[in-house]
Amino acid sequence: MSVREMLRQLAFCGYEVEVIGATIFDAESGMSALPEHWKKRLETTDILELRDTPLVHKLLMTNSHLRDAMTAFEEAKWYEFYLHTLDSFRPDLVWFYGGRPFDYLISDEAKQRGIPVAAYLVNGNYTKTRWCRDVDLIVTDTRATAEYYYCKNSLTLTPVGKFIDPVAVVASEHSRRNILFVNPSLEKGAAIVVQIAMELEKHRTDIQFEVVESRGKWSDLVQYISIRMDSPRDRLNNVLVTKHARDMRPVYSRARILLAPSLWWESGSRVLAEAMLNAIPSIVTDNGGNAEMIGEGGITIALPARYHEKPYAELLTPELLDQFVRHIVQLYDNEPLYIDYTDRARAAGATLHKMDNSVRKLIEALDGLIP
Repeated sequence: MSVREMLRQLAFCGYEVEVIGATIFDAESGMSALPEHWKKRLETTDILELRDTPLVHKLLMTNSHLRDAMTAFEEAKWYEFYLHTLDSFRPDLVWFYGGRPFDYLISDEAKQRGIPVAAYLVNGNYTKTRWCRDVDLIVTDTRATAEYYYCKNSLTLTPVGKFIDPVAVVASEHSRRNILFVNPSLEKGAAIVVQIAMELEKHRTDIQFEVVESRGKWSDLVQYISIRMDSPRDRLNNVLVTKHARDMRPVYSRARILLAPSLWWESGSRVLAEAMLNAIPSIVTDNGGNAEMIGEGGITIALPARYHEKPYAELLTPELLDQFVRHIVQLYDNEPLYIDYTDRARAAGATLHKMDNSVRKLIEALDGLIP
């Protein structure tokens, strides 16, 4: 989603952009963008073209949406498609993301042809440096991730911020009643949210949660964590579960607070930038770039290192649970405090996540490569 918006903005600024990929998605819900009965087109062509003004996405149609299920035959077909695109489009720059051995061929082939290469990196999963041997520029979203990789293996990353069109995410009205949690998974801090919701269910029935599912399934996580707490449950009365939504504006219109207690390295959660643009105060953990994403527009809670280790299911101590709950209750009960935080969040959205600033930083970085 971030790369798509970056490419859209470059196209609006006059760059010629050719997009090639495959029908591979992080989750099956990502396929909702594809036209109905798209697989029938496999009978006549291997390439699916999707118009996304001002872009056209040309996607190799694969039998599975999972990257791990992509076959060697499909990879070979994609590589031939890539070579054909280099020959026909003759780009001044190749830009990609991915660190698997097959992905090395993208930068390797471009380098052999004398074409500069840029890569996009917004997670903490890269342990080696072979993937970027032929890369001239690595772009990221936050200073935190740039510093992380410089300390980890001396890589230089250029932070350019997030790319979010406010028209597509900012709600026109706000009831500000729910605690919002998006994409429940243990990595995203679902164990923490389950514990908070169970605690508030006892004492504050007036506080409602809304969980938006994407990759993870909330009910499975409730069962897993509640069993570990010796209080088995299959659902919580104060939690509304919403299925994956392409248009998040109705969800943001209902949100009073966003919870993003990520436990893995979160370079910079997109939903946090969207929350700031909606003036929704957020509560985050201090791991990764999430604190940088909210600036003064929320509350950052530090956790001991053991919480940031797999499988990300460590139960909170009573003191830490109380800290989360206390901040939430204050943001519900103390209206002047809440209004102050909404003002801070709005300011963070207007400064940290202003599209024009991010576009300028990206163009400045790319101009050093394009003749």
